[in-house]
Amino acid sequence: MRNDQIFVLLLVVLLPMSGCFDGGGVGEAEGAQDSDETSGTTVVNHYYNNTTTSQNSQERTWHSSGEIVNKYWNDGQDVASGIVRCLEYGASFDSDTGEYLGEECKETGYPDSISDWNNSDCIGELTESSTGMIGGYNPRYAPSCTIVAKTINTNPGEALILYEMQSISIATTCGGVLSSTITQIGGYYGGEESAIVPGSALSCSHDISFTQSYQQSSSAILNDMKIWSVVYAIQDTVVV
Repeated sequence: MRNDQIFVLLLVVLLPMSGCFDGGGVGEAEGAQDSDETSGTTVVNHYYNNTTTSQNSQERTWHSSGEIVNKYWNDGQDVASGIVRCLEYGASFDSDTGEYLGEECKETGYPDSISDWNNSDCIGELTESSTGMIGGYNPRYAPSCTIVAKTINTNPGEALILYEMQSISIATTCGGVLSSTITQIGGYYGGEESAIVPGSALSCSHDISFTQSYQQSSSAILNDMKIWSVVYAIQDTVVV
């Protein structure tokens, strides 16, 4: 057989075989590659989207506390603030029989210190009031009864955010040092909608207190009530 005939015969045999191997193999490989790339892109994008969302947002939980409490306190005397009152009580006895008759006033006058007021009916602490004297405290005018109703403790990296407060003040102490005393939301503490309490980089305690003003025992409003309330959240921060 001549050489040119042998060459033609080989071409006839080899061409179908090369089409079988190359055509199907290349198509399947390209299809698998496309599928892997598409699937990989979807998974990677989904992962990063979830990571970004969790890092950039924190679900904030608001807490609320409050009570119905008395507006006023009284030391048992039917005497108005600023008036001469009994400063000292003592035991009274019958002069004939020596029988104990009870307690009676031994001294009257104007109080000249906060200790001249009986704090038995104040479940908190008597605190000075500037009533009746501009720029200072006059002890003849009744002190207020200040009661710590709740204490919130925060750790470094926790910011106390106030959203609502009524009839209270919040005194914050960090490391034994008074950091701030807040009586209302707004002004210097972050705008009208919330107040960020100073000291979020430190360990702090936040005492929530309300006050009761003095009222004489015969007053019709002595037993009036009021509500104190607070709404707050504790937000994580990064201390740098």
